[in-house]
Amino acid sequence: MESLRKIICFWAIIGFLLSLNMPRTFAAGSAITDWDREIITGTGYGVADPAKAKNPGHARIMAHQAAILDAFRRLAEQAKGIHVTATSSISDNISTGDVVIGEVDAVVKRARVVSENYDEYGNCSVVMEVPLFGVNNSIAKAVLKPVAKEAFPAPTVNETTIQATVNVTITGGYTGLIIDCSGLGLKPVMSPVIRNANQQPIYGYKNLDYDRVIDKGMASYASGMSGNLSRAGSNPLIIKAVRVEDHNSYPVVDTADADRILLENQKSHFLDSCAVVFVR
Repeated sequence: MESLRKIICFWAIIGFLLSLNMPRTFAAGSAITDWDREIITGTGYGVADPAKAKNPGHARIMAHQAAILDAFRRLAEQAKGIHVTATSSISDNISTGDVVIGEVDAVVKRARVVSENYDEYGNCSVVMEVPLFGVNNSIAKAVLKPVAKEAFPAPTVNETTIQATVNVTITGGYTGLIIDCSGLGLKPVMSPVIRNANQQPIYGYKNLDYDRVIDKGMASYASGMSGNLSRAGSNPLIIKAVRVEDHNSYPVVDTADADRILLENQKSHFLDSCAVVFVR
């Protein structure tokens, strides 16, 4: 009975302390990479400390500054984990002494505040965003470097052959390309590659205009066929991937489909325009 009385007394004291008007301890901040919206979002938290503040207004400012710094830290950590290719992430540049890390940090420090809130204790939460692509302040601008442009590979067959073998007519009227990778576990990267079934690349960073890639990225990612497919235009060519390779980052299409893509691109140039959508 005495032990039960002590337990009840202990929890009564805890309940009393929690009822006091005291600053609460926030959970740790967080960050995510939203490939559908092509942004990194970070949430930072700052706790008001009346003991160190000159007045309530000063405490609010201190909480806000702490939340901003926390959000910066979360954004930087998230950005450095982004995969540029199937086998390399931004953080890999640390070991090579590359200046990319410093450039990414500079981009993060110019992140945009999209919302901020205060609770009844004066604690602050801040949500900030950094764009993945854009000609000015973006992760792509810091990470992707100019390379010598190469022509798209030639199709392995001509229009007549592909029409005879797979009964497909090359029309030249497509506005973009949708690669349907749904159910295959595709993982987004900043510099994706499309290959045919013989492991030959048909679409990669070197085939594209550098400024265009920096501005809008090589492709967008959509969560399902009901997602945002607008990048591919009003009349997209839709191709089903047969599998994904290289850590599930690169789609592979049937060789006949790859030839069809290349032949259609010779007429409509949707690959040149980066009008490509990967459906996850």
